[in-house]
Amino acid sequence: MRSNLVFSSLIILLILLSLLPLVVIKKMRDHSGDGAIPVTLVSGAEGKVYRFDLEEYLIGVVAAEMPASFELEALKAQAVAARTLAIRRMKRFSGQGCQHFEGADFCDDPAEHQAWLGEKSLKKRWPGWSYYGYYNKIKRAVRETSGIIMTYRDRPIDAVFHSTCGGETAAAKDVWNYEIPYLTRVKCDFDKHSPRYRNTFFFSWTELERRFQIPAASFKNMKKESMTPQGRVIALGIGGKRIKGSEFRDKLGLTSTCLNWETVSSGLSFTVVGYGHGVGLCQYGADGLAKKGWPFHRILKYYYRGITFSKIANPRRLKKRG
Repeated sequence: MRSNLVFSSLIILLILLSLLPLVVIKKMRDHSGDGAIPVTLVSGAEGKVYRFDLEEYLIGVVAAEMPASFELEALKAQAVAARTLAIRRMKRFSGQGCQHFEGADFCDDPAEHQAWLGEKSLKKRWPGWSYYGYYNKIKRAVRETSGIIMTYRDRPIDAVFHSTCGGETAAAKDVWNYEIPYLTRVKCDFDKHSPRYRNTFFFSWTELERRFQIPAASFKNMKKESMTPQGRVIALGIGGKRIKGSEFRDKLGLTSTCLNWETVSSGLSFTVVGYGHGVGLCQYGADGLAKKGWPFHRILKYYYRGITFSKIANPRRLKKRG
């Protein structure tokens, strides 16, 4: 009799556990409330069009752009940066909107907007029960920064970010040749736990010649023609040709333009520091600062100098928060 009771209790418990994911999903999808800003997203990866509010869209952006294992305050910083970029680019806030899909606010192509992942993709990234834990963690980061963006002179900033700066961020002027007051060089010794802090690559003479259509012998005398103050390559001289550092990086698939190389008998061996363009928020740096106890607003003010936080009151008005 007692064994039957125990068995029945176990069956009931298993049924309740099987229903739990449905309850969690329903709760996670509840984004109703005043002040919601509707957005339309075209997902090229999924071949679908999504219509939801901005805050729900941001969950997919933060999940795609930053490791969910990061500290909560780092995820909050990413949420504010992502929201700021979204507001800056939406037509209803005087932005350009989506240039490839008429009527859409965003697409999931990071070359145009920000990366974004839907539920199916996130379940592949976070298998099993880890999906619910990570999803709720990122949802919390978005919720606890709800409506907050960064502004400079009453305009949403260009809140660019990158993975790993490698010791110091870059100024916009050094990388893109135009000055942005809040995107300056910032010392950063907080990203050394990044797996992309230091990277090595090797390319044979044949491979270099194929990718650049320049005789292999020219690479033996390759030199840096101009660099940023922190050592990022602006331009290289190869066989009488001047090649931009960004172009060189893209053609070889290097992690950044902060690079050095060594000539060996069969080709060039590169040592590359950092991952990304190096401007704005250093994501691994943000995680490092969060581990030190820094709150998200202090992290953001460290990487974006002179900014102010504002609260989105409605689609046409911002409230300053200091």
